[in-house]
Amino acid sequence: MPPVPLPLPTYNQVTKHNLAQLQPMIVLLLKQAAFIALDAEFTGLGPKGVTTRASDIQERYQHLCDLARSHALVAFGLSIFIRAESSGESPEGAAPASSKTGSGTGARSDLEQSYQVHNFNFSMLSEADYTVSPKSMLFLAENGLDLNQWILEGIPYTGGDRLTNEGGRGNPNGIMRSIFKRIMTRRIPVVIHNGFLDLIFLYYSFYANLPPKLETFVADLSDMFPGGLFDTKYISDYITRERSSFLAYLFRKYERHNSRAKDEADPSARGIYSTFGVQPRLALPPIQETKPETKPSASGVAYCEDYAFHGVCKKNMKCGKSHDLDLILDAEEEQRDSKKRKRQKQSHDAAKIQQAVSVNGTSDTSPTGVAAEAPNMLKAPESKTVAVMTTAKTIENSVLPGEKFHSAYFDAFMTGTIFSHQVNQHQAEEVDAKARNKIYLIGKSFPLKIEKSAFAKYSPEHERQRQ
Repeated sequence: MPPVPLPLPTYNQVTKHNLAQLQPMIVLLLKQAAFIALDAEFTGLGPKGVTTRASDIQERYQHLCDLARSHALVAFGLSIFIRAESSGESPEGAAPASSKTGSGTGARSDLEQSYQVHNFNFSMLSEADYTVSPKSMLFLAENGLDLNQWILEGIPYTGGDRLTNEGGRGNPNGIMRSIFKRIMTRRIPVVIHNGFLDLIFLYYSFYANLPPKLETFVADLSDMFPGGLFDTKYISDYITRERSSFLAYLFRKYERHNSRAKDEADPSARGIYSTFGVQPRLALPPIQETKPETKPSASGVAYCEDYAFHGVCKKNMKCGKSHDLDLILDAEEEQRDSKKRKRQKQSHDAAKIQQAVSVNGTSDTSPTGVAAEAPNMLKAPESKTVAVMTTAKTIENSVLPGEKFHSAYFDAFMTGTIFSHQVNQHQAEEVDAKARNKIYLIGKSFPLKIEKSAFAKYSPEHERQRQ
């Protein structure tokens, strides 16, 4: 009987509301990481055709760049794997080392590779116009993406060069770029699965404009990730030679292997296996609900005059005044009635003055006395309701029953666990020698090698940022 699949791992949902609070914690965890895994989800993959799978790799790269510029990130998944045993940490720059099995009588601790895992799912919302594929969005929605949460709470970002769009200190765009820069500076393995397009999207979204030439892009990547890029799909196809190499298949297969190895009664038959202590989401102080104050305008009304006159309000839900049409109409009717009463009173007062003049010949009522009686304009009644943000600021990160085998954080988690198993299967030196900086190319029998050629140059923006 096969082992029962484990429940989906917990994760930290990162939105524009908690990004700044989570940033220092993410940076601290990155400093402790043995390796990290990345994944990205997009608004589409473009029209079906041979362009994104062109036989010429330079042509393919250019079409994929066009795709990244015309579409947008929906989510960015980050899984941080921290070796549980401090004494067994691998040196920076090397793939996680496999434990030696000894003579077959070693204790469980000698065979077990234990990791603490922190998962992060960043909801991303591009501030530029972009193309959306209905099929892609339907697929993401069917696999757990909350479209309302994505639109209302996604982290705003703008792709391209940092110089023109980083924004001020604390700006979400700058924070995301800072986190990505921290990932780059760590000399540890960065793991992806079939990640050529992911790297293109992440480069454009969080780093710089995409270079026109593939050799320049490759040169930049070779310098950006000194700990090496490892593609688990390439490893499964060309090193471990798996029958199938899609992500969910490998994850479930290796999950079964780890479960059986852990429960094996005979230590000599156990083999090296990995265990993963998925950490609960990070504790954050509750975010204070900021309710805009309802302040009367200069004219003394409590409703939004922009909305009353034009039917739109630039402040939307952040407007502190009411958009209640009944309140607006009631106030307008009250104003009309007030003006009517004022005119009636002025007419009545004028008639009384005229009557007094005709009886006495003179009036002992001064004109200023009439002016002093000018009625006050009735103010619109204060609204008892306040326009507030209706979306929850505290996101519960528990996995919903409808979620399936697909989301940015879960794909990143699966990628990392697969990599751990692949390292257990082979010597760490073999994985490093055969798979380091080799990215799987769809439809090709060779990988894309991430190494700077003698004739290639770094892009101008990368040159600027590396100084």
